[in-house]
Amino acid sequence: MKFISSISTFTVFVTLSLSLIAAENVEPAISEDERKINTWLESQEANMLALLERITNINSGSLNKAGVDELAAIFSAEFRELGFSTSNLPGELIEMPSCPGSDYNIDVADHVLATKTGIGPKFLLIGHLDTVFPPGSPFQEFRREGDVMYGPGVADMHGGLVVMLFALKALQEFGELENKSISILLNSDEEIGSLSSRKYIEEQALGHDWGLVYESSGTNNLTRTRKGLGQARFVVNGIASHAGGAHEQGRSAIKELAYKIVEIENMTDYETGVTVNVGIVNGGEARNTVAPCAEALIDLRYPEPQQGMEARQQFENIADQVYSYPVDSGEITTEHWINLHRPPKIPTTESDYLLEKTRAIGRLLGQELGVTDSGGGTDGSLTQAVGLATLDSLGVAGTGAHSNREEARVSSLVERAQLSAVLIRRLAVE
Repeated sequence: MKFISSISTFTVFVTLSLSLIAAENVEPAISEDERKINTWLESQEANMLALLERITNINSGSLNKAGVDELAAIFSAEFRELGFSTSNLPGELIEMPSCPGSDYNIDVADHVLATKTGIGPKFLLIGHLDTVFPPGSPFQEFRREGDVMYGPGVADMHGGLVVMLFALKALQEFGELENKSISILLNSDEEIGSLSSRKYIEEQALGHDWGLVYESSGTNNLTRTRKGLGQARFVVNGIASHAGGAHEQGRSAIKELAYKIVEIENMTDYETGVTVNVGIVNGGEARNTVAPCAEALIDLRYPEPQQGMEARQQFENIADQVYSYPVDSGEITTEHWINLHRPPKIPTTESDYLLEKTRAIGRLLGQELGVTDSGGGTDGSLTQAVGLATLDSLGVAGTGAHSNREEARVSSLVERAQLSAVLIRRLAVE
């Protein structure tokens, strides 16, 4: 009950704080110039849909470099038409321990950086080119039924890329892009933790004033806080042996990993908000062979930075301990790889101002946007952690991400592009 009470008190505090910020942030009515921008965007829905269908039908799973590169080329060309200079930021090979025959190294495609210098505040716009769906996934094609569209990435986040692009196109159409200072970073590895692009994102964040990320706005909500994310990989090495004729001579890596999995899963603590999930397990060679190797891929979520550090230490302790055979035998060993790839997104005065300004503009446009917290991560957590006030849910309204139920609301393409165009326009003169 004490925990519930403290959460309730915190919720009231946050609500009051946001209410005060909202009260101070009274946005002027939509101007005539803004009405022209919004009207032009309304005329672009068919073009937005055509582009979204085109890129959705190109498989851009994180490990499909050819597909990701194709999307990178499409958007680089679009940005150049808007007057941006574009370049590729090198991807890299992310090496991880693995069992023989199950190479888990990740070859990351290049990332796109587009820049345009101007006057006033410097904007950093971020999106990701990759999805979670590999080329072999049965969920591959764009489909529309009325005001709902389906397909891999329509919400997460091909739809957001289209919103970003057309907001910029609208500003360009009315001569309002030329004097603005904007950088755009589209990375190819967000869905696997931005393991290659993190350094580029943090570097860019340090040189900008506002961060805008085009992840989905879900059911018409802007995300205020996010949990930190980590991942770990355990590879247990044992001794192979005949399961019938020489069972006692073997040292089962699967058995040892099973003990470790129980310890890892027991790290979950709903009261503190820490959750751990063993999501993928592989191992063994044959039914009648004591397994010489077994591996697991683990997901970690945590609300506070210190919890991430504590979880890392727990992972290391579990990796170092042998549970299934005598510790001093030295016949069971464990390799491990741990990466706290996204810090928690902790609100600041500046980020709350950005959030409430966006909501206020939304209301002027007839878009009622709520506020939510999320256990999912975005690159906005990286930018905010290094000091850039960031709003990270400016994309389409959509649900079902990372599943074959992924869908988004067609009309939200124009709505969110209008929201971004007005937001950038107003922030540029503050």
